Amino acid sequence: MHKQIPYNYKNLPIPGGGYVTGFLFSHTHPDTLYLRTDIGGFYKFDYTSQKWHSLIDHVDMTRLDETYPTALAIDDTHPGRLMAVCGINTLEKEPSVPRQGLLAISEDFGQSFTYETVPYFVHGNWNGRGTGLRLCVDSTDSNTLYFASQKDGLLKSCDLGKTWQPLPVANQGYMTLVWVSRDGQTIVAGSAGLDKEGNPTDCHQEVSINGEVVTKRGHTLYVSYNKGVSFQELEIPENHFVSDSKLSGLVPQRYDYDGTYLYVTFAMTGRRSYVIPNGYSCDSGDTIAGKVIRFEFDSLGRISKATDITPTPDTVLSPTSINKGTGVDGSTFTFLDYGFSGISSCKEKPGLLVCSTLCKDDGDMIYRSTDYGNSWQPILFDLKIGRMDFRAPYMRPECNGGHNLIHWLSDIKINPFDPNELWFNSGTGVFVTHNLLDETVVFSDWCDGLEETVHLNIYGLPSGRVQVLDILGDLGGFAFTDLDTPCPNSFADAEGNRYITCINADFSDPNPDTIIVTPRGNWTGKTKGGLILTTDGCQTFNRLPMPFGISERIDELLHHIEHPNVNSGWVAMSSDAQNIVWSIAENISLPMNAVVCSQDGGQTWKKIKVFDEDGMQVNEKDETCNNMLFKAFSDRLNPDLMYAFGLDSHFYVSTDGGQSFYEKSLAPTFDKVNFGLIDCANKTEIRVESGKEGVLYLAVAQEGLWKMKVDVEADSISLKRLTPVGDSVYRLGLGLLREGGDYFAENKALYVCAKLDGEYGFFRSLDDGQTWDRINTDQQMFGDINSIDGDCRKFGRFYLATGSLGAKYGDMKE
Repeated sequence: MHKQIPYNYKNLPIPGGGYVTGFLFSHTHPDTLYLRTDIGGFYKFDYTSQKWHSLIDHVDMTRLDETYPTALAIDDTHPGRLMAVCGINTLEKEPSVPRQGLLAISEDFGQSFTYETVPYFVHGNWNGRGTGLRLCVDSTDSNTLYFASQKDGLLKSCDLGKTWQPLPVANQGYMTLVWVSRDGQTIVAGSAGLDKEGNPTDCHQEVSINGEVVTKRGHTLYVSYNKGVSFQELEIPENHFVSDSKLSGLVPQRYDYDGTYLYVTFAMTGRRSYVIPNGYSCDSGDTIAGKVIRFEFDSLGRISKATDITPTPDTVLSPTSINKGTGVDGSTFTFLDYGFSGISSCKEKPGLLVCSTLCKDDGDMIYRSTDYGNSWQPILFDLKIGRMDFRAPYMRPECNGGHNLIHWLSDIKINPFDPNELWFNSGTGVFVTHNLLDETVVFSDWCDGLEETVHLNIYGLPSGRVQVLDILGDLGGFAFTDLDTPCPNSFADAEGNRYITCINADFSDPNPDTIIVTPRGNWTGKTKGGLILTTDGCQTFNRLPMPFGISERIDELLHHIEHPNVNSGWVAMSSDAQNIVWSIAENISLPMNAVVCSQDGGQTWKKIKVFDEDGMQVNEKDETCNNMLFKAFSDRLNPDLMYAFGLDSHFYVSTDGGQSFYEKSLAPTFDKVNFGLIDCANKTEIRVESGKEGVLYLAVAQEGLWKMKVDVEADSISLKRLTPVGDSVYRLGLGLLREGGDYFAENKALYVCAKLDGEYGFFRSLDDGQTWDRINTDQQMFGDINSIDGDCRKFGRFYLATGSLGAKYGDMKE
């Protein structure tokens, strides 16, 4: 075991940022509220501190299932029991590999867990993530669970998740929700109307409307009155087939039960949806034909009546909210241009009901009813109805085209003990109001402690106004000048329009306020991907000229990059900020035939030249290097010296500022590694040492940690393994070696995310890898780790870019 150095960890506050996929209140234990996310695990809200607390800090990157929850459930007869179905399955490439997820069970409100296997496909970030509730407990038997799976139908366990059996719901595979009555007899199950292979369950899969063929789902709502022994179809009022839908038919999204009525919301896949192969409509980016249905029960507990209580849109506020369609029989009907999802009631105020639209083009809305849905009043719409008091800087309207940023509003919950408290989700965090019953409802983002963004790269800067540069998905990046204060809208154009998902950045050591970044353009098209440059420490950015006209191949990729939300690539910039090498991306690859360089700070560009060990140019013709990859790094001291890595550990050196690269052979003991990917597609990290010429550190996963020295004058390369064979090093950063030290003149402290001597964690070495100290505990794992860097100004401090729990910094305990 390694020596343990006690560390405190804090988040670099974004906050929020990711897609929260659902809330869960206890109906028997006040002040008990949980939420789940798509990739960031699950949280519990602390009503005393008014902060969210992660329940997955113990999860390490070798088993990430708990960071991907698809369902949460509470057992009301055991107040402390929380259950989560989680998983990160991919569709099997090898049929012999069984699909399985994880059931995490806590008896102490999420402080600790035991685990059972769910031998079916589970993925918290897969299509259908915004529906629910998927996991229910039979209130008459705490050992009986029902789970509406994403691909394998409705499942039942009678032994608290130890074993599972499928229930006979008409060959349904893609489920969305399950509800169980208080006596355990009645079960309502929602589905996407698709079998396990993703095909419509109705054998008549196509209908003709005005000569246009429309693909339709099978039936999507079922009921059982005998604990799931058998099911029958539960009719949905006016479920028209819409020719504008890519997959027609209403899909149940969410439900609520107020003790008298069962309410179910519905949405149909829209005309522009981008997840058609997997069938769901909750997170497809586009929905239509939404419905809100209220079901009544007879004296025997059977559903006796279904009433359409869908809110009527205000066509003055939303003039394009209603569309007209033609039925299969030629009749005409109207339908909404959006769906519905969130629905919630409150036992403390009978009749109170709220619901939310889903993927409404001009902004999602929240409606409120005080008479069980017989009439509705809109209480939130853009900046026109209700009031939004934004706390996180990047959420302000001026940073979002002058509009409310609310989108993907798929869940909404009223506190069962307080009718004035309501929470709702979005694709960028959570929001709350404490005056739901007032005429003007005031909402605020409330993400304190909730850090669910995916961080891709992180850099400790040696001087200047920025202490740490944070590169992340969706929100682009943040330049922290104060580690404990949310940043302003730092990665944006002059009008405040954000760039999104950056891949990497580079900066000048002598002048760290000069920074170059690889962003995507945002969804609105108001910003475009490419390269952006700042010379004032991320206070302002300029987009560099696109290098069109160099080759057809490069033009093709550049045009694609200018579409919304497309990876730009990987960039390296010399220490004098004049020489730039840009590997233009093709999805997550960095093809050698699309690498350009500039010697004037990005004003003009040309294609680089790459030569093999025999002096032959290997990228003269695009087709000769179609399968070759290329990721560049700058020397931190010599502006003319640059390096590049590719597929199978190909290594290249440039001594003319990136204009030409020459392949250099590495030691045969160095294994073949694919360095030519972006977007965290491989577990490697490369750092070039500041203050020295030709010194690099390479973290190469199972092959450990290496130190490379490049001597240009002697034309030699030396490689030294710093960890024993068998140790794995996934991420690597360099920091200040000692208190009061000189970062540029001295050796560096090494920080790694690794598995050393069979022990996983974060480690620090002050003697160039001869000895290591562990600097985290088993409760300080923080899920997926995408990048690490040390602080250049404070000894002992380092930074973590996680894929699950935001960006963090660690300091030694005093």
